[in-house]
Amino acid sequence: MLPNKSKKDWATKGIQGYVMLMLEYLRLSPTYELARKARAGKLTTKEKKLLPEDFDLVLKTYDEYGDVAKVKFDDWWISTGINLYGTEYVKPQVRQIANIEKNEEYESEFNKALEHYFKTFRKQEGSGRALILAIPLGMPKRAILKEVTRVINRTGVTVPPKAQKAKRSLTAKRLRSAPLFIGIKLLWAKAQHPDWVNWRLGVVAKVSPTNAIGLDISATKASAKTVDQRNNMTVLTSRALKKAQYIAENAARGRFPDPKPIALPDFDYEDIYRRMQISNPKLKKT
Repeated sequence: MLPNKSKKDWATKGIQGYVMLMLEYLRLSPTYELARKARAGKLTTKEKKLLPEDFDLVLKTYDEYGDVAKVKFDDWWISTGINLYGTEYVKPQVRQIANIEKNEEYESEFNKALEHYFKTFRKQEGSGRALILAIPLGMPKRAILKEVTRVINRTGVTVPPKAQKAKRSLTAKRLRSAPLFIGIKLLWAKAQHPDWVNWRLGVVAKVSPTNAIGLDISATKASAKTVDQRNNMTVLTSRALKKAQYIAENAARGRFPDPKPIALPDFDYEDIYRRMQISNPKLKKT
């Protein structure tokens, strides 16, 4: 149980968005599905022979993220995600330890107030670096803030990222959601239409809107104007599909978003479509 259960506000919305995409890729990963079956004791003899050498990494990911086939993201985030990507501590805040009245002498009660801070709030906030200051009142607020800022700057402490203490972190240094959405759409399109040629999949998934101009996915023959477009879209879609598969399989190993080439399993798109229907019962082929 997290202190004060302020965890939802302490994790950034941006991180939640990317983790939501990760769950979608996990749902599409054949190896993550094998991990689900392994933990349920339902692996067939044939499937056991298909397990990759690093399957222990996939099992570790599954043990942390769990069965994501049916769960709603908001429910998963509260029960599981925040504990992986949030922080185990409450958000630190400025606190008043004591108030000193005019002409007041030293009192032993100050020690109790300070001890209370160290034994309660400070521990809950992760026992990070802090300053205990004597702030004189009755001065202009601007002057006080200027002095406080100067004292803070002298410590040389920089502001750490919010997810510093998280058990899991996102792999990429630069996060771009658009390619990740395209990858998911492409895998979905492939699962819904496994017999389609790549350029048609690329048009549906909007792999390259520029090359898609004038292309009709229902057209059976290419015209003189569209033959090059089809070829370009085929190449671009092939690359994007492979990249999406890499991302899904790296996600199964706890690395996201990571398009690094990895040994890929067979992507059985009929089985992927079956799993898509489990998470989206109203799903229909487009």
